[in-house]
Amino acid sequence: MAYVYQAGVFTSIAINIGLADKQLQDQLKLVAGTAASYTKTSRDIVATSLDSSSTNANTDATTILIQAFRNTETSLNATISPFYSSTLVSLNTYFSSIVGASFRDYFNSKSADTTINFATTSPSSSATGNSSFRDLYRRTYSNELLYKLYDYSGSGSTLASTAGTFGFAGSLLEIRKFGNSGSAGTITLSAIRASDNGTDTLAIPINSGTATSYYNAVTIPGSNTRYISVNSVSVIGLATGTGRTFEIWTR
Repeated sequence: MAYVYQAGVFTSIAINIGLADKQLQDQLKLVAGTAASYTKTSRDIVATSLDSSSTNANTDATTILIQAFRNTETSLNATISPFYSSTLVSLNTYFSSIVGASFRDYFNSKSADTTINFATTSPSSSATGNSSFRDLYRRTYSNELLYKLYDYSGSGSTLASTAGTFGFAGSLLEIRKFGNSGSAGTITLSAIRASDNGTDTLAIPINSGTATSYYNAVTIPGSNTRYISVNSVSVIGLATGTGRTFEIWTR
């Protein structure tokens, strides 16, 4: 029997909630055919119904009606945008009671059972669902889910970004090394702070000969600094080839 806390089941749940939330969020955009556009069109019709022949009573009543329509417009976002946030709270309550952690902390992708790719690129429905689920989580908790942001191939100063960097609001960062480093060295990142768009240089010392290891990318002081992007990388030491490859994840 499959349970909610199993990765395959939760992935399907996340994608479907993401797709559902996207439909609601799309209705808040002022484009033809959305709830927002129809509401504004209705207000415009009410407003243009006034002319010089309108009685004072009709003008006053119409003005009040226009404001009522306008209030409906402005309340759409506050009413609809957080609709599925309560669903995430319910999911967290379930995970806390069954596995003793929030679903964010449980699905850290550090074991087969706890691995979910929240930044899939295909098929398109899964990519859209996961992206929208990340957006929903971000709006609800002002934080990011755990997923990979960048790959480093082992040479050069550039990183390959994943779909997870789209709409990214900023996070603590973690270096994940899966290849044997061969010898000790240092990975240096040029990262952009979420708070003010300033640049920090993050130097992460890497141990030698460890096949799988995780390193927090932090400033000193500033271990709680969140970053919105990493612009460049340099590597000193470490064995060439897979010894220099690594991934950057949210933390």
